[in-house]
Amino acid sequence: MTVQRIRGVGFCADCTDVGDWALAVALECARQHQVRLDIFFFPTSPFEPHLPRGRRGEAARLGHTESIELERRVRLYYDERLGDYLEVGFRLCEGDEDPELRRCLLVRKEYDVLVLPYPSYGCDFGATPLVDFAHSMPCPVILVGPDRPDQLWLNSPARPLATTILATGITWREIPVPLPV
Repeated sequence: MTVQRIRGVGFCADCTDVGDWALAVALECARQHQVRLDIFFFPTSPFEPHLPRGRRGEAARLGHTESIELERRVRLYYDERLGDYLEVGFRLCEGDEDPELRRCLLVRKEYDVLVLPYPSYGCDFGATPLVDFAHSMPCPVILVGPDRPDQLWLNSPARPLATTILATGITWREIPVPLPV
């Protein structure tokens, strides 16, 4: 997927220190390009083991009151962290992580660059190792962490655009290539 101009930045919510580091990178990218920041959040953390939710959220369908309460909590958590930046959208994703984020990229065209927290080496994202998921995405993906807020990892579509999508002077590394099974 070739990115001529960034029209949006996606961020997968994770209410942790590493998630806050990733938000800072996503927010800086959105500010730099003056684009919308879309914050995607799930009924349970995508970095914690959970039962498959199904492509459309069949297994995790939240009731109306539950979804409103979850969105309220997420918005309150990020409100202070976003400061004065107003070009922000929130999307509750009730399905599994991979199809939900691909649909938002390819069908809804909500973002061109995806920023994800990297909570720990070898961690999973849904039912897939995070590193494998990042490599499988056709758009630029930036992983932030796990040890420091300035520890950035880029997938192959992001590498040629590093000077475009990241602030000047930011150092980064390649996401390790997944090992064959």
